[in-house]
Amino acid sequence: MIQTRALNVLIIHGIGIRPRTPAYARALEDGIRHAFDRAARRLRLPDIPRGAARGSTALRFEAVCWDPVTQRPQDALLSVLLGQPRFLRRLSLTGRLRESIVGLVGDVIAYEAGPHNPVYQAIHAEVARGLDALAAGGDGDAPLTIIGHSLGSVIASDYVWDQTRGTTHRLAAHGLALVNMILLGSPMALYALRGNAGGGPESIRDSLDSPVQIEPDGGWWLNLYDRQDALACPLEPIDAYRRAGVIDCPVRAGSWLTGWNLGSHTGYWRCAEVASIIGQKLAIDWARLNSPRFAERDADKALAALRRDLKRR
Repeated sequence: MIQTRALNVLIIHGIGIRPRTPAYARALEDGIRHAFDRAARRLRLPDIPRGAARGSTALRFEAVCWDPVTQRPQDALLSVLLGQPRFLRRLSLTGRLRESIVGLVGDVIAYEAGPHNPVYQAIHAEVARGLDALAAGGDGDAPLTIIGHSLGSVIASDYVWDQTRGTTHRLAAHGLALVNMILLGSPMALYALRGNAGGGPESIRDSLDSPVQIEPDGGWWLNLYDRQDALACPLEPIDAYRRAGVIDCPVRAGSWLTGWNLGSHTGYWRCAEVASIIGQKLAIDWARLNSPRFAERDADKALAALRRDLKRR
């Protein structure tokens, strides 16, 4: 009986107002599995047993939950500054707004300052635990896709960079190889402002260092963003990311209530379009990994067709 290999998918959330559980990614995981199944059925895989290409077994997910690292200090800050229990603070509109601002802006402020920052280290420790969970029982260079939402996309990039310094796509400490880096609602382009005092458009285009490396044979940097999401930015206008092959792909992440405003920033988790794009790419990756015939005859054509579809959006 043919033994097939599964793909590993790590998901990292972004900023938030209140703590969440690892179930925060469940809707996205389910959507990707369903999209994977639909896409796999359309692929020609004569050398793979029927039923082997199923998202329930072909994909292994792990959701990183780093909220507790920042939530307790934020609660303590509000208590020290305002001296009121949370239920009293939330009786006023200003109190609720202040709590939201501390939760959203506080995550970013707490994380910044680089590798010597204890918060940065603690969040990266949660990422490492997630990667170790995926790597457990696998073989070396097991294929990995990272999905990062909002600040989670920055955390993902920072973690991979710290492990590889941009010299390889292999995370040797975890026995994993980065095939895809997928960003959802990412503000990464805003980091072009860092250290750019008084610069103009040319300095902005040149300001970011080379991104982390991904699998050179079929790996993708994919930046999915809703044009109505004011926190999300395209990356192709930044020279280093364009040279790295980043694909900017607009999507409609929000519902009828949030799709036209900033509320779209939280819509990626339940967006069928987002799940469909990721599921299609993972189906091709799985087929390339497990079907020698597909890898030889159809993989390049399937990837090219999917890329054309994304660029037409």
